[in-house]
Amino acid sequence: MSQEIQARKRRDLTPSRRRSGEEIRSAILDYLHTSAERTGTGLTAQQIGAAFGIHPTTARFHLEHLVKQGEAVRQTRDGDGQSVGRGRPAVIYSPTSMNHAREDMISSLCTALETACPDTRSRNAAALKAGLAWGRTLAQQRREHAEKSAPSSMTQTLLDVLNTLGFAPVRTGSDSASLYLTSCPFLDSVSSHPIICTIHRGMVQGFVESSNSATRDRKARVLLKPLTSPKGCFLKVAKADNQSRKRVKQ
Repeated sequence: MSQEIQARKRRDLTPSRRRSGEEIRSAILDYLHTSAERTGTGLTAQQIGAAFGIHPTTARFHLEHLVKQGEAVRQTRDGDGQSVGRGRPAVIYSPTSMNHAREDMISSLCTALETACPDTRSRNAAALKAGLAWGRTLAQQRREHAEKSAPSSMTQTLLDVLNTLGFAPVRTGSDSASLYLTSCPFLDSVSSHPIICTIHRGMVQGFVESSNSATRDRKARVLLKPLTSPKGCFLKVAKADNQSRKRVKQ
């Protein structure tokens, strides 16, 4: 977060100086933009409340006001990051500009890919190849920062990456590499450009193959079933964990 935004946040919430609702919302919107630029995803009212030292209900009031003004968008994701159906769905808020820019970008890229590959077979092959390259890049980025954090299993690492990208993954079981992606950062474009799902499948495959020495240079078994459940898209990665040689069951 920039020093300017930090200073504005402290100024807007200083007890000795009561700020107007518009000024507080302006600071919150700045914070949403900063989070979007840094992580590619939005924040909950609880996270905003903790960051600004206000009650989540107050944070939600301001966030909903931003939604009504068209400055922010609201998305719902299920689960608590561990299992589907436990607890209340989390409501995520993100700046409108982030969503519009992202949708415009992916739509333009998909249109270019579909124009270059008019037949379905070549189009899917190109989409998978693009996804593989994306996944390998993500794996390389994770390796570069691996020494700064404690080692974790491949399944947990994949969960962390998917969560950062905005897919809000939840496990089907506590030790399972089968997941539900309860959110999609490109959901509005999927109906017009279904190759987005192929790119995502390739991204997971490329990430797993490049991250796990046990599966490197071998094809990872990745299954993605888009929007086949009210819980979201089903994702299954066999042998995604270094510590397990068992086949993953759905």
